[in-house]
Amino acid sequence: MVSRFKIRLFNRTDADAVSALVLGIQNDEFDLGLSICDQKDLADIDGYYLRGHGTFLVAENESSEIIGTIGLLRLRPDLGVMKKFFVAAASRGKAHGVAGALYDAFLDFARSAGIRQVVLDTPSAATRSHGFYRSVGFVQIERAELPVMYDFPERDTLFFRLEIRACVR
Repeated sequence: MVSRFKIRLFNRTDADAVSALVLGIQNDEFDLGLSICDQKDLADIDGYYLRGHGTFLVAENESSEIIGTIGLLRLRPDLGVMKKFFVAAASRGKAHGVAGALYDAFLDFARSAGIRQVVLDTPSAATRSHGFYRSVGFVQIERAELPVMYDFPERDTLFFRLEIRACVR
């Protein structure tokens, strides 16, 4: 059963729905105790992602509800951080295809923007996410191996890195 949804660029009218989705998963599922104040990027998606030559994508279902998010925070011309990759519980799994579609759109953007390396941070409790990251080629690294430092809210964190190869035509 594949869900019907579309992937599109974030717009300002999505801000409340994006915050509700992200904070709901962070706090209700993983009990992280985070607020929007702990995540400056969540409070200013335009400023952190879009004006910084990155991207922020949302998955929207047939009822125009935001069911998924993913962002690329560009820190160098060749390096980005995958941020805010969340999918609503009811839309998870291969049968729905939301996470895969968001990730594919993210990767297409990264490649076309010249990004060659992506890093991410994720709560250690998010084991299902870790499996997804590994399945698409991310390798777990130590914090000391991060090629650049950036802000992240979680203290008990795992880090991953992906080397992106340019498309050969």
